[in-house]
Amino acid sequence: MLLFILLSMTISFDSPLNKTIDYLQIRGLASIQTIKPFEIDNIISEVDTLFFLEEKLNQIDKKFISLFGPFFAKSNDFYTIFDVSGENQNLEYFYANLDLQFSGRISNNISFAQGIRFRTGSKIDSAGPKPWKDVFQVYLNEGFFKITSKNAGLILGRHNLLLGFGDEYSLLLSPAKEGYDGFLFLYNGRYYEFYSTFSVLDVKYLRFISTHRIGLNLNNFRLGFSEAILWANELEPLYLNFFLPYYLSQWGMDRNDNIMWCFDGSIHFLNTFIFGEFLIDDYQFSEPPLGFTEYPHKLAFQCGLKKIILEKFYFKLNYTFVDKWVYTHPINANIYERDSASLGFPLGNDVDDLILTLKFLNNVGIIPVLKLESTRKGEGSIFLPYEIERGPAYPEFPSGIVEKKFVVLPGVELYLSPHFYVTIEAGREFYKNFEHHSGFNKQRNLFNTRFWLLF
Repeated sequence: MLLFILLSMTISFDSPLNKTIDYLQIRGLASIQTIKPFEIDNIISEVDTLFFLEEKLNQIDKKFISLFGPFFAKSNDFYTIFDVSGENQNLEYFYANLDLQFSGRISNNISFAQGIRFRTGSKIDSAGPKPWKDVFQVYLNEGFFKITSKNAGLILGRHNLLLGFGDEYSLLLSPAKEGYDGFLFLYNGRYYEFYSTFSVLDVKYLRFISTHRIGLNLNNFRLGFSEAILWANELEPLYLNFFLPYYLSQWGMDRNDNIMWCFDGSIHFLNTFIFGEFLIDDYQFSEPPLGFTEYPHKLAFQCGLKKIILEKFYFKLNYTFVDKWVYTHPINANIYERDSASLGFPLGNDVDDLILTLKFLNNVGIIPVLKLESTRKGEGSIFLPYEIERGPAYPEFPSGIVEKKFVVLPGVELYLSPHFYVTIEAGREFYKNFEHHSGFNKQRNLFNTRFWLLF
């Protein structure tokens, strides 16, 4: 049954198939990737080999693997996916999406992909594309060529990115609503891996970002180091050369661009996956700059653990800490943001977040879920750097009047068929010092539903 597929279509970040892939990864039935989104050809080829291991699979494994059945029935030369999804939030806001994805093969080593989302709802997405008659918005999610060889690949065009082992975000670069325009180069050796990206953030203001990572890959153990650099006003060719360190390149040209360093690692064993990220936005190893008596370190980290217990219970714990001054920069154009949102952790800086997720797994496809989340958000902002605020370099964390949020959200995931998926969540959200107003506490009920229909 082994298939030969050379296609480039990706699985969108809000697709329920990502939860299925997550389960297979923890079970050791699919490889862990440092770059997302997942590409369908990679996932299908891995799922295809699992049929040879049928005797070693339990009933829950087989249930999740069967959800990929519709993808095996499609043509390899021209691949199409149409899915419809909808969402309701607290019986107040309603949304519906129509996703059209196409992928095809031009030659043995060249493929292409295109993805478009049509969205309508009770409220226009103010951060999204310009609406048509305040009814529809069209998201141009992806459109690219992919050139591959035995161990390398080059993607040219629009492609979304999540650089790290997390499921929803990374401290270095997280998904964007319409992806990133530029290129992605990948090389996977026997024991090491390398990638590099370049993206245009804003053509009008000439804002760009480049990243590269080199990592050790020993299958169940990975360790990596990444650099990212954000700059503006002109296209600097030296930052497109991913063989050269960005830090030394900037130093040699005496520029003041925004550089990030990120160390990451993961380990997989006995149905357990553990990962971590440590981000260094700035670290003071010399005297403070002229005019300052002290100058802050800018640090962040994320760690997570996911485990399948007794083949029946899914356990996930994730903690993220981002210091007050992370992502800030004294030059406005070099702030680590796009469309007023952080390029890294979506909640910005001066914040920490703890999430616990529990699931009871079964082969019926009706999976109870409990999600608990605790968030503390200080008054810091990625748009207010230390150089402007000129307060203490190391204020109490989180700083100022801290908004605290706690969410209890039980629900159920319904895998009704390989073509139809539903989630229902009902819980409560608690705030203290809402929007940083001291003593202003707030509570509200949560009721969310979502469906996903694949054609």
